[in-house]
Amino acid sequence: MRLSRVVGAAGIGLGLLLSASIADAAILQMAQTQQQPPAPLPPAVVDSITQAACDPTKLLAAVKTDVTANPTLAADIATVAVGQCPTLAPSIAAAAASADPTDAAAIVVAVIASLPPGQQEANAPLIVAAVEQAVPDSSNQVTTAITALAFNAGQGTGGRSNVGAPLVAPHTDVQVSIH
Repeated sequence: MRLSRVVGAAGIGLGLLLSASIADAAILQMAQTQQQPPAPLPPAVVDSITQAACDPTKLLAAVKTDVTANPTLAADIATVAVGQCPTLAPSIAAAAASADPTDAAAIVVAVIASLPPGQQEANAPLIVAAVEQAVPDSSNQVTTAITALAFNAGQGTGGRSNVGAPLVAPHTDVQVSIH
């Protein structure tokens, strides 16, 4: 009984750690992509998302239609939709990925990054699961992208690396007296 509780607690802790890593990776990816201004969305795309007014049926149909018509803007379309309706993030990501399966990983990262900070950690696993369910062949693509982001955190930091002097210098003014 105790062993199962310990294993369960370890699993929850690992899940939370992974969720935080995914969110941090998504934020890093978003920061990297902000170096280049995104292409403006066609007004018709923005109008269709706005007119859906967070009605799940209308919004998901609009996202799917807009991504199908503009596959190069899939991540941007999903980001705009999530910006207006963050509670529908997993469904929006799944709809966008099903319309453009080749960009499933970019859509996952963009959707996670577009959520408010408190919601990123909680929704990241739900978003990944929704996309992988909508596009079963995307599991490797999504896992690879998120893993690469999580383990390559030094990218996009302007030449800074994790090698060098420590952030806190050792204390050299402490005198030791031996009595």
